[in-house]
Amino acid sequence: MTETGKTTEKRRVLDVAAGAGYRVEAAPGLVTEPRLLAEALGRVLKLGRDSERRVAVVTDSNVGPLYAGRVAAALEGLAHGAHAGTITIPAGEPSKTPAVLVRVLEDLAALRLTRSDAVIALGGGVVGDLAGLAAALYMRGIECLQIPTSLLAMVDSSVGGKTAVDLEAGKNLMGVFSQPVGVLVDPEVLKTLPVREVSCGWGEIIKYAGIDEAVRPLVRRELLGGSGEAGVPLPGLDLICAAIDVKRRIVAADEKESGCRKLLNYGHTVGHAVETASRYRLSHGAAVGIGMHVLMKALDAAGALEPGMLGELEALLAAAGLPVGIPAALHDDPALDFSPEALLALARHDKKSAADGVSLIIPTAPGRAEIRRVSWRTLEDMIRRGL
Repeated sequence: MTETGKTTEKRRVLDVAAGAGYRVEAAPGLVTEPRLLAEALGRVLKLGRDSERRVAVVTDSNVGPLYAGRVAAALEGLAHGAHAGTITIPAGEPSKTPAVLVRVLEDLAALRLTRSDAVIALGGGVVGDLAGLAAALYMRGIECLQIPTSLLAMVDSSVGGKTAVDLEAGKNLMGVFSQPVGVLVDPEVLKTLPVREVSCGWGEIIKYAGIDEAVRPLVRRELLGGSGEAGVPLPGLDLICAAIDVKRRIVAADEKESGCRKLLNYGHTVGHAVETASRYRLSHGAAVGIGMHVLMKALDAAGALEPGMLGELEALLAAAGLPVGIPAALHDDPALDFSPEALLALARHDKKSAADGVSLIIPTAPGRAEIRRVSWRTLEDMIRRGL
């Protein structure tokens, strides 16, 4: 780990210097082993026999049956009545809406949570974003502990304090920055994920390889190392923590995304447009992969990339089970529009956009990228060349 991270056997602790400051704890069994889970919940949420704090668990219909009961039992074991209740939303991006957000807020009120109580976001990126926003809004803000159960949420969305829901115009347009009180990462839960979700998480990890020279060789080794095992691999704890380390360092330097934090949006401007155009039939990670590929293909065609960079991205995406372009089944669907004009219109709703253009993350060398302001005409040209 870096100098501000601490390492013990099979356990990593990374400090995030944002908001009031908090820790990401990562270890096998942190969620799946009752003793470790109880210890972590007590430590982070300050729960004990004399505590009167109550905690609501927000989860979804996929994750809830697997882990919500364990979390509830751990809370009750720490203090009687500590588990205020479990709120379950339907799994998937369609739940990430203002209407579902309001329903969760009403449920928190029905559970009679106070300003001294807390929320646990137990799930993937949708749950983490929505529950984090609900906690930030409820009574003007209560604590939220993130327990990510998807690969994407572990390496990206659970850290950094971005909370949001989608509007019809685009992704994540309604939200606030609100840092969690802590993040608990257990790689053992990844074993229950379907392949599609593992691939989705790899999309964000490959993004880190594009912006950080230290992460790139780790990603190449795990995806292209030729272990001989068939299928999409699960990343090891070292790679998961390396990705988190990149994000927590960038977030510490730029919490509200006024500068270098924009680097974390590599592939996202076009990727969010593609994801929305697909009506969320593409996973977020797949859309980000396509967004990165569109940019690299356009830059390669213009002679602005070092030799081999486009080929490496394509090899990484393929090894992760991700498409390099719009899948034919979606591209040929007459109900969907992936034209450059349609994607540009969606990109104009990007949070980083302005009247004259958008901040785009441009790869400049293997493992390096820069923030560059481009006009809408330039972006449209890049989309057209890169599709």
